Amino acid sequence: MKIVHPLTSKQVKELPSGVHNVGGVVGLCIRKQVTTSRYFLRYLWSKKTYLLNLPRGIGLAEARKIASEYRKQLELGINPKIQLVQHLEEVALEMALKVKTFRDVAQEWIEYRDEMGYWNTREKVLVVVKGRLEKYIYPIIGSKKITEVDAYDISKILLPVYTSRSMCSKVKTLLNNIFRWSCLKNYRSSNPVDDTHELMTPLDIKHKEVRNQPSLDFRDVPVFMKDLLKKRDTTSLMLAFAILTCARSKAVRMMKWEELDLVNQVWTIPEEHDKVKGEGRFRTIMLNPQSIEILNSLKGQRICSDSEYVFSNGRGGFYSDTQFISYIKKIHESKLAADGIGWVDRKTGLRITQHGFRSHGQRNLFQNVMAG
Repeated sequence: MKIVHPLTSKQVKELPSGVHNVGGVVGLCIRKQVTTSRYFLRYLWSKKTYLLNLPRGIGLAEARKIASEYRKQLELGINPKIQLVQHLEEVALEMALKVKTFRDVAQEWIEYRDEMGYWNTREKVLVVVKGRLEKYIYPIIGSKKITEVDAYDISKILLPVYTSRSMCSKVKTLLNNIFRWSCLKNYRSSNPVDDTHELMTPLDIKHKEVRNQPSLDFRDVPVFMKDLLKKRDTTSLMLAFAILTCARSKAVRMMKWEELDLVNQVWTIPEEHDKVKGEGRFRTIMLNPQSIEILNSLKGQRICSDSEYVFSNGRGGFYSDTQFISYIKKIHESKLAADGIGWVDRKTGLRITQHGFRSHGQRNLFQNVMAG
């Protein structure tokens, strides 16, 4: 690098517009313009030339002092520009974290997922997420700085819901998602949820017993299906179809003719009608002969000729989510009056539900019994 004779302040002042070496420190230059000027240090690092601007408004003596300090760092193997950039980033992050609370970060996480289109087909999920944040999480750590939340805070959130295995898992998953995202954003270096297990394990807390939906005993299914298919009204056929396909209520009630390929005996459930979202979810149902027979009878009788829905409610729309409940209650009470038992779960004595037919045992049953 060219060595120049050190200029005086007067000589620097008289320099024309342009870039000039001012001497005194190797690589110290000034960039002069018509209305302003600024000192900078030019140096070589790993075969690459760096230009490091010095603070604005300083004089020549101060510029040489600062440039000299930077030169000392270079001799120690430190690139002053990289170190300065890192320092500024750390200061910016520190300033940001001074005001970022858990609520702020949670809102950023929600907005990020919104930008990614995650909530587009999960509007109800978003409502549930916000509800859990407001009910279980914000009252304890909402106003706390994101960097100050620890495993003890997480345990305070989970303890009130710990007796419910399902809710505890859902709240913990929500916290996990937000804290993992905050780590990726460098708001935190660790996830406090990871350490919560050690705090909760010694507690002798019994989870509430998870009770399955009341279901019909497999020995009673053939008679139940025979009665349904004998009635031949829309709701009975809809319930029979739901049982035969082991499908969820919403998917069956809102099923459209366009979702069906009767030639290949395939039903493709759209994502918006499925409880579990995501592109990786398999939603293609291979229809058995009994379900095809129900669909053909509906199409042949033109029950839904003026509606896009397979099981039309008579007004061109689909049935509400209470239709199966009210219908099963009706036929249960009718059977109860006749035999004093009704359609009940043999284990619990509770009235059966449509969802109960989705149990693993019932799925196996329809692969064997109904085929015969």
